[in-house]
Formats: sequence, structure tokens, C-alpha cells
Amino acid sequence: MEKEFVCDKCGLCCRNLQLSCLYDDLNRGDGICKHLDLATNLCRIYTQRPIKCNVNMGYMLFKDSMTIEEYYINNYEFCKWLKRKSRGL
Repeated sequence: MEKEFVCDKCGLCCRNLQLSCLYDDLNRGDGICKHLDLATNLCRIYTQRPIKCNVNMGYMLFKDSMTIEEYYINNYEFCKWLKRKSRGL
């Protein structure tokens, strides 16, 4: 297992915030993060983004309920699910 989450920067997680109330404060009302640059799919506040938006740092929020390996697997599975959903599969 990787020591860090590898993100391909597709932006799908930042375009589907309505799927988790954890991100309500970042949702601009349509499920899209208010900090996402729609032209580049990149975060406009990337270096200052909240811990919950940084998969590697975000593990601190879940360390009492799962291993780092389980955490990364869950994140990769959700990422794959979002990609299938976006393709209509």
C-alpha cells in the first residue's frame, strides 16, 4: 500500500460534496466546492485547504476507527465509484 494517497486531480470529489454532510460548509449549493476552479479542476486554496480535504492528513480524523490501509482503500473505492457514476455506469 502507498504511503500517500495518489490523486489524479479529476475533481470529481470536489464536484460531489452533496454526498457527505462533512463538506456542507464548502458546498456552494450545487454540490461543487466553492474553492474549485472549474476551468482547471484544481483547488484555489490547495496549500491552505482544510484537513478534511487532504486525504493524507485527513486520516487523523479516522485513525481510531480504521487502519491507514483501510482508509486508503475506502478512499480509492469511493474515487472509483465517482468515476463510474460520472460515466453513467
